[in-house]
Amino acid sequence: MAININWGILGAGNISSQFVHDLCLSNEKGDNEVKHIVRSIGTSSKTKGQAFIDSNCIKSNNNEGIIPDLQTYDEFFTNDQIDVVYVGTPHPLHKHQVIQALENNKHVLCEKPFTINSADANEIIQLAKKKNRFLMEAVWTRFFPSITLLKKYIFEDKLLGKINRLFVDFAYDADIENLPVTSRLRDIKLGGGSLLDIGIYSITYARILLDDKVGIQATEFDTKSFLTLDPIDKVDYTSSILMKYVDGKQGILTCSNYTDGQEPFLRLEGSKGTLEMWATNPARPKKFRITFKDSSDPIEYEDNSAFNGFIHEADAVARNIILGKLENDTMPLSETLLVMKIMDTVRAENGLEYPEDKS
Repeated sequence: MAININWGILGAGNISSQFVHDLCLSNEKGDNEVKHIVRSIGTSSKTKGQAFIDSNCIKSNNNEGIIPDLQTYDEFFTNDQIDVVYVGTPHPLHKHQVIQALENNKHVLCEKPFTINSADANEIIQLAKKKNRFLMEAVWTRFFPSITLLKKYIFEDKLLGKINRLFVDFAYDADIENLPVTSRLRDIKLGGGSLLDIGIYSITYARILLDDKVGIQATEFDTKSFLTLDPIDKVDYTSSILMKYVDGKQGILTCSNYTDGQEPFLRLEGSKGTLEMWATNPARPKKFRITFKDSSDPIEYEDNSAFNGFIHEADAVARNIILGKLENDTMPLSETLLVMKIMDTVRAENGLEYPEDKS
């Protein structure tokens, strides 16, 4: 069954570029039952919006004959040709923009972190339910074929045996000291720091690889944490979280903006073997290897497709909307709330407070 879905892209930055690249490439390849049509670009500057269209090569031949509209935010939200809005703007804008989309009866896929805190996340989740609209946090990592395969190996086939420990480090040298204080990485008013931006991925891997349940069904666990807050910026650039599940397995989860991380960035240890994962971007799990203690042949996997990886979550959203679902089974809204609450707890333990926490 052919599926056509009309997207409105909110924000003309890097993350939206990567998302749109996958939509257009999928259409160009022509082997996907889902046709992703970019109907509109919502941006504060039509010049910037046109540059976005040009730089991402959005053309009629890879967008089902459509050239996207360039619209102001007000025009964008009232555009009745848009089925679903992709929110790719900075963290603190998410809540207000998701509300605007839902109030105008649009479905929404919102980039991570969903909001700054769990209270704001819960507010828009309740609105989506009231408006009877699909809503999902864009945790693209969960939708990669590698992750689907690993969950089968770990939880169904039990290839690693009893799981003991997980190490995840998402780190890169952002050259913080030479960034302007107004940078989204440094500015507390823009949700700056490492935890919300990249630490959320380290937490996500622990939720994926240490637990086969999601959201309200999640296995019980506890966390302890340390953040190092910058004395000037008042946000974290180094984060360490220890997660312990009731059966004793642990996750050691770190992130940093001060240094480039080592490869493999992830190691999962079990009684029968070890999983290691490599990536140019740890959010993008395209390569792994499982080695066994009994010297059996290792299992190796590598995704060499030209997709960035956003196509997998985009396809899932399209199919859910066509089926009339209001949330996704792989990334339900209760899982969003669970992870947001983890980050709330970590911040509270370490004194990291954003302006949204006081409103």
